[in-house]
Parts: sequence; C-alpha cells; structure tokens
Amino acid sequence: MSVDELKTRSLHAMVARHQEGDIRAMDDLIRRTADRLERIASKMLNNFPAVKSREQTGDVLQNALIRLTRALEKVTPNSVREFYALATEQLRRELLDLARRHRKRAVTEGNTGSLPNDDSSQENDRNPADRNLITPEELDRWHDVQVAVEKLPVHLREVFGLTFYHGWTQVQIAELLAVTDRQVRRWWAEACLKLQAAIGGDTLPTP
Repeated sequence: MSVDELKTRSLHAMVARHQEGDIRAMDDLIRRTADRLERIASKMLNNFPAVKSREQTGDVLQNALIRLTRALEKVTPNSVREFYALATEQLRRELLDLARRHRKRAVTEGNTGSLPNDDSSQENDRNPADRNLITPEELDRWHDVQVAVEKLPVHLREVFGLTFYHGWTQVQIAELLAVTDRQVRRWWAEACLKLQAAIGGDTLPTP
C-alpha cells in the first residue's frame, strides 16, 4: 500500500469518527494538517491586502476551520487532495466574507462627520489599507467567480485553484496530477474560458 493510500485511509477514519460525533476526531485531523493549512491560509491572505492589514492568519484560519468542520459533517473527501481542496474552498469563502465586512465598515466610518473641502488631504490621512479595499463591483464579480469555480469539473477546478490561489507553476501541477505540463496548460485555458463565460465575458478579478 502506498503512502498516499495510507494517508487517505487515515483521513477517512478521522472524518468518519467526526461524523459519528467523536469530538476528538476533528482535533486529530487539524493537528495533522495544521502546518499545511496555515501555509495555505497565509498565501491566500497575501492576495487580499485589505484583509491582511486587519486580520491575522491564525484568526482567518480558525474561522475557516469552523466552516470546514461543518462541511465535513456532510461530505467525506475521497483523497487527501480533495480534503485540502475543501479546506481551500472554506478559506476562500472566509476571506471573501471578511473583505465584504471590512469594506462595509470602512464605508460606514467614512460617511460619519463632515468632509473637509480639501479632498486630497483626506485621502492622504486615510488608512493606506483602505485604498486597497475591494469595490462593490469587484466583490460581485468575486462572488460570481466563486459560484462558477464550484461548478467546474473537478480537474479544472483543481488546476484553477492551484494556479490562481496558490501560485503553483504548471510543471508543479503536472507532477502532482501525473500529467504533462501541456495538458495543465489546456486545462487552465479551458477553466478560464468557462469562468469568463460564466461572468459575462469579463476578465477574471485579481484576488
């Protein structure tokens, strides 16, 4: 039996225990995957500067793990790769919610009190992170992309996620999936075309 098969069996056992109500099972699962999940969370957080300026990686990961715990009550990943894909999905949703929350808070705070006549001076005094806030239009597009990504075939969704969110090279992805880098390029192009069609032909938003 290969190492991957052993890891997958162990994962299935812990998820089954969790679904049966064993409260220690999720602790065991998180303890075994904590380092990798934290690296994923940190890398994804770098793509959300407005969130990164206000949130710590640990807090984002903690909230995403709550989402993951709930998801694993209903879903059993078929492999270790599927488990990390599910965890990444929960991280992405948490970051999008935080981006919306901080933008709403900034707008509310910006509307309080009277505005000075010199708009440029207020812009200079504003928290630099506020200038990186995602606009309502970008958030809407992000939501549309999120929905569209979840509808992609598994192989396209995986290639898109590893490239777009994690910054993996096509060679690295090819090695992971045991295919050629040319095939990865085809899948990446296909995923982008499907997503652009789903959001009305617009270019994909930058995370």
